[in-house]
Amino acid sequence: MEREYLDKDGKPLSKEDVYLMPPDELSDRSGIPLNICPDTDSLYEAIAEAMVQTLIEKAGTKTTMILPVGPIGQYPLFARKVTERAVDCRNLWTFNMDEFLDRNGRTLPESHPMSFKAVMMEHFFQLLPVELRMPPKQMHFPRHDNMDAIDRAFDDHAPDGVDFCLAGVGPEGHFAFNEDPNFRHVEVSEEEFLADRTRLVLVNTSTVDMDALVASCGDRSAIPPFAVTIGPHDILRARRTHVAFFAGRFQRCALRETLFRKPTMHFPGSLLKLRIHPDGSLIRQDITIWATPEEAGPVTTQTIG
Repeated sequence: MEREYLDKDGKPLSKEDVYLMPPDELSDRSGIPLNICPDTDSLYEAIAEAMVQTLIEKAGTKTTMILPVGPIGQYPLFARKVTERAVDCRNLWTFNMDEFLDRNGRTLPESHPMSFKAVMMEHFFQLLPVELRMPPKQMHFPRHDNMDAIDRAFDDHAPDGVDFCLAGVGPEGHFAFNEDPNFRHVEVSEEEFLADRTRLVLVNTSTVDMDALVASCGDRSAIPPFAVTIGPHDILRARRTHVAFFAGRFQRCALRETLFRKPTMHFPGSLLKLRIHPDGSLIRQDITIWATPEEAGPVTTQTIG
């Protein structure tokens, strides 16, 4: 498959241009703000501050956020900042990006070590002071049996897009569990993909391998085979999108593909540069990207030492 890379002025770039570009040129050449933090601690601190500032700017009015599991280091810091500054979260409405399903397509129980809801409750919601915390009805977790309800919640609470979306991008371009929708006998047009809302997906082999490396010491059998995910329709409507690269060298390729690849469903992370306008048209999205020097370095090939 031919890949097209473009700089901020629409000038074509080669794959070698993109992969070997010095880190200090990435933001200027792409036209996308790239914040290279000294380390992951400062990256999490910056993301937590961006979340807090979104709430402060909304001044107590309804605030909506799409949030992932991965990264999660920002959530305890957000809770600390909320506590220290007495930031009112009672009018915050959150939408978890996704959740794993078992081999029969049912949502994992919170007792399962791979439960995303359990992670969010432990590292985020339960750390917020009770007097400042939103009620449980404002915490939306996709499941195998509530997909239509999640879509209705977006329509009711964020009809023109959430106020803040945090996303990560995997090695093959997925955000949430939105991977290239074309596989085996399944053929999907880009128009159909952009219209996808909350749905069930098969977790593809590459994602299983990645998750096994970072979450289960390489044990692929520990990774559930299915997931439920919020689709591009709602993620790409966000008014403000922050993209975090935090997991080391294996995200270098994904970072540069996100910055420079012409938007395509074959690398979904490249679509984060677009926003679905309330009238349905696609417009250029002003996103902010966060990384450390480890993720921002050039893409090179070498034998394993």
